[in-house]
Amino acid sequence: MLTAYTKELDDIEAACNEIIERLDASHVIKKNRVGLITCDSEFVDAGIVEALCKRLDFDTIGITTRGTAVNGQSGFDLLSIAALASDDIRFSAVMSDPITPDDIDAPIEAAYRKGVSKYENEKPSLILAYPPMLLERKVSVGQLVAPLKRLNGDDIPVFGTLSNDQTPQLSTCKTIYNGEAFPDTFGMVFFFGEVHPQFFTQSISLQNIQKQYAVVTDAECFIVKTVNDMPFSHYLQRLGFAPRNFEALYMLPFIINFKNSGANSTITCSVYSITKEGYAAFGEEIPVGATIALGKLDANDVLNTTRETVTRIADLQAQGKASCALIYSCLTRNIILGSNYFAELNIVSDALDGVMPFQCCYSGGEICPAPDASGKSASYIHNFTFIACVLT
Repeated sequence: MLTAYTKELDDIEAACNEIIERLDASHVIKKNRVGLITCDSEFVDAGIVEALCKRLDFDTIGITTRGTAVNGQSGFDLLSIAALASDDIRFSAVMSDPITPDDIDAPIEAAYRKGVSKYENEKPSLILAYPPMLLERKVSVGQLVAPLKRLNGDDIPVFGTLSNDQTPQLSTCKTIYNGEAFPDTFGMVFFFGEVHPQFFTQSISLQNIQKQYAVVTDAECFIVKTVNDMPFSHYLQRLGFAPRNFEALYMLPFIINFKNSGANSTITCSVYSITKEGYAAFGEEIPVGATIALGKLDANDVLNTTRETVTRIADLQAQGKASCALIYSCLTRNIILGSNYFAELNIVSDALDGVMPFQCCYSGGEICPAPDASGKSASYIHNFTFIACVLT
């Protein structure tokens, strides 16, 4: 992984030159390459992303984001690129056609088939997924990732993040493909060859999770209808939430344990809305038998869980078991930090800068495999979570 960045917004040529010079400084020449871009949406509007990608001789996929950390720099007003290069691993980067509420599956399925068809006799070993943020169009992250999971199964790990931005309404989110930026398309990078990623997820410390779990007794796909045989809205009221506060539920972390439904994975999810029937709409499919508990995430827990994870990653590198890392953290974690908004990015930089190549950015929804007790894993949609994909 080669990383580069620029903070130059006023001079397109100077911004592109800064990126190119940083990438060329390593003099690494490999047969296969692909670039991952993260940036503030202003770099798209200024034409810098488009101009940069025209000067690169490899495909790029990316997202707009709230903030980024990369080797040598971190901040909110940043464009970064992580260029993955290999003689053995091959890459296939694709972007879907626009996605609408009436046409979700077909564009994603077509992009998936295009991505895997580049090397027809091989299955990909890893997929990086970058869905768009379409909440204003009432399209949930679960609906976007479901076609990919259905086509892919659990054999191939999927890791990625939704686009996001710095606006309160998330109104300028874009996904990026070879310099073009779109509000409603799904980007993917397929890896072919011997890739053995290691995944990390960390959200909330055990002491900040309620000890009393409720059991999901009726559910359909992303909708949890009842827990403990009562409508989800009644469960919320028993927790002390008045109906007038239901609109702010997306800021509350719910801990989902799949143990009683056939797996041992535990994830943290948001409730996106409460239906008129009193049911909860989650971003991930939650089966009957799973258990739910309310969690609490505060600034100290954000920093402690981040520090714990990046320390583990640095330890892996010291053992020769890690060569680079892609890291995404839920944008809600940044909001929780308040005026100390650089603190999490700084922890990542302090632990990994000068140790190994990395790219970290804030996420509109985290996609990462989580293991069960047998060591098998499935790719889940997370919220409030710090995730990492470490490549060796």
